[in-house]
Amino acid sequence: MYSLDTLSEINFELSSHCNSKCPQCPRYDIYGHVHKDLNVTNLSLEIIKKLPLKKLKNLTGVSFVGNFGDPLMHPELDEIINFFKEQKIRISTNASLRNKSWWSDLGKNKNIKVIFCIDGIGKEHELYRRNTSYKKIVENAKSFIQSGGIAEWQFIVFQHNEHQLNEAKELSTQLGFKDIKFMYSDRFDTDDTWKVYDNNKYLYDLKKPSKQITLRKSLNTPVGEKYWNSLHRNKGEISCFWSESKKIYIHSDGTVYPCCMLGSIQSGKNIEKLMLKKIIKDYKEIDLHYNTFEQIIMSDILQKTLPETFKSSSSHPICIEWCNKNSGKYSKKHLNTVNI
Repeated sequence: MYSLDTLSEINFELSSHCNSKCPQCPRYDIYGHVHKDLNVTNLSLEIIKKLPLKKLKNLTGVSFVGNFGDPLMHPELDEIINFFKEQKIRISTNASLRNKSWWSDLGKNKNIKVIFCIDGIGKEHELYRRNTSYKKIVENAKSFIQSGGIAEWQFIVFQHNEHQLNEAKELSTQLGFKDIKFMYSDRFDTDDTWKVYDNNKYLYDLKKPSKQITLRKSLNTPVGEKYWNSLHRNKGEISCFWSESKKIYIHSDGTVYPCCMLGSIQSGKNIEKLMLKKIIKDYKEIDLHYNTFEQIIMSDILQKTLPETFKSSSSHPICIEWCNKNSGKYSKKHLNTVNI
């Protein structure tokens, strides 16, 4: 399934701390509270520096992204960036942290691309990226781009911002972004509306855009019902997309997973977490605090145990959701495509 020689990319969740309160983020429950079972921490710089880069001969890229947090929350981010001088670095961030001077310095690194997550123009952006400042993000982007930084704009389309797509495309060119990518949220899994709360107080509704066809809709799952039954009924062969792409995921607590989707069930998904526990049994076996990266990569869990579940009735529901060839999200990537 994996080997040190063939691994091409490591996807890091550097931090599970975050300054934003995006309504559909898995770090929060439906009422806007951080899940009690989330281990809010930063990935140890010491652990990162123990990665055997000389043995990772085909490691061309690293990504700093987040299931639960923002990479800019890591207090030692600059040292981590310096550690990966030979790799291309991709940073995905809400970009409302740090000052313009820091962003200007970051733009001088020729091996870095930053994905700026800006979901609308002006107040529309802040309806989803709550607790962030659109004005500050744009100023940070300008500082980064003007000093030579390679920037891409990622725009999640909702009903409240779908009228801004052409304007955003024009603005991205004016600001100097290399590209702008529009995408749909895949989290309207039971309804077309997501009620937004903050500390139990209802604020407003977040709504699916008018042209989006959700996975639930494509599987003819009734409104109000999650698509699990329909998905399982129509499932095909499971083929791990990440292992085929030679990618792997390291969580902020030091645990290693075949993909970020399995890494995302550590909080607020009790059934999925219990089912993964049955497969892995002992999380120390995939924890960099107890084993080297090479030991984990070559362990029975990643080489044998998990791959065998793809061929059996004990497949993890996340693997079915994403990587079954008939109805999985990777087989239906067009559902996430936005054409303007």
